[in-house]
Amino acid sequence: MSDAGERPAPALWLAAAREGLFAFGVLAAVGIAASVAVWLIAGPAYGFGVAVRIGAMYLGAFHHVPIRIEGVFDIGRLTGGVLPNSDAPTQGTSFIEVGVALLAVTALAGWLLFRAGGRLAGSADRPWWRSALRGAGPAPVYAAAMLLVALLVRIEEPFGLGRLVEGNVRVSMAPLPAFGWSLGVAGVAGAAGGAWSSLRRHPHGRAAAALAGGWRMLWVGLALSYAGLFVAGVVQPDGAVAALTPSTARYFRTVFEHPEVGAVILPHHLALAPNEAAWTLVPAIGACDVVRGTEEGDLVCLRGSSSPTGTPVGLPAGYRLFLLVPAAATVLGGREAARRLGSRGRAGAGAGALAGAVFAVLLGATALLSGVRLVYGATVGSQGGGGSLWIGPQVVISMLLGLAWGAAGGALGGATAQIRSGTATRSAGSAPR
Repeated sequence: MSDAGERPAPALWLAAAREGLFAFGVLAAVGIAASVAVWLIAGPAYGFGVAVRIGAMYLGAFHHVPIRIEGVFDIGRLTGGVLPNSDAPTQGTSFIEVGVALLAVTALAGWLLFRAGGRLAGSADRPWWRSALRGAGPAPVYAAAMLLVALLVRIEEPFGLGRLVEGNVRVSMAPLPAFGWSLGVAGVAGAAGGAWSSLRRHPHGRAAAALAGGWRMLWVGLALSYAGLFVAGVVQPDGAVAALTPSTARYFRTVFEHPEVGAVILPHHLALAPNEAAWTLVPAIGACDVVRGTEEGDLVCLRGSSSPTGTPVGLPAGYRLFLLVPAAATVLGGREAARRLGSRGRAGAGAGALAGAVFAVLLGATALLSGVRLVYGATVGSQGGGGSLWIGPQVVISMLLGLAWGAAGGALGGATAQIRSGTATRSAGSAPR
């Protein structure tokens, strides 16, 4: 039975399905529009129908769903020999499977589903966890739509690249990961929206203050990290960092050497901007960006890194300034939590430290989504070729160090927050920022 004064359960289920399909439709439209734009600008050899199917495949890249490419090719030669164990002889069809999330678009999906969860939660004064369950309602339909795309959409086209690739190349999405990843993204985002719609009606509650403070820690940390990359590129215009963000003359000369190619690369690079921010924030808190799997090594650490062969690679001393990023983000988040709670001193410090726990969870999720999963080999008769790699931030260590930074910085920010009469809390209708 439904709560008094609310729509009955069938109407609620229908509304949840409608919200899920709307969010999925927006993401599908973004993917297809991006693919068709590439087709119009670059003028590739394939037709419009293939461009639309590639756009559907973009849905996988928005949710970290592995996209599998199969064909008759030599993995080692095709990738320039950079992948470990890829030069061994193979027989039959080779494959490369890539799982990545273009986080700028993933964030759009999260925002749409967060808002949907808030609408579904309604205005009744129910426990936050019941609102969260209602908010997660669109997730099954959203994930089912992703599963349907993964099952139905295939690309199989003849492709020639000298002697590297011959014959048909098949591109597909893995169905079970397509369902699982999209269910997780939609469920978490929708549940968060439903929970927030309940908690925001109690602006002085600890949970609402912690969520708002932890969210501020994350987005401020990501924003400052990306801004730091901009500054590093300006300071070192001839260094590799100058090619990481569209902020230097070197970047635009390199990317737009061929204008039609540059017009394709730039928007895809911008879609990966949150990934780059996460890969910068994680070393700033003391963890590392790593390679794990068939070959292992540290890519980026503020303390310095090592190549997979163990050769140490140092960073310039100026990069220690990135330590200011988590310090500033956590203090500001702690102040936000204390302001929402209307407290300072010891109570404010407690609110800020609790926000640090939320920050740790959010940072771990961001680190997970920002990484790249790579699997490669031969589908038939493999003779030792192939392997698997995880390339990206350390997830568990990021959470633990994020908890330490969040608790310390949040407590400091909360203890020193300035509470002003009439502006200590956000209005009941505001969302966490």
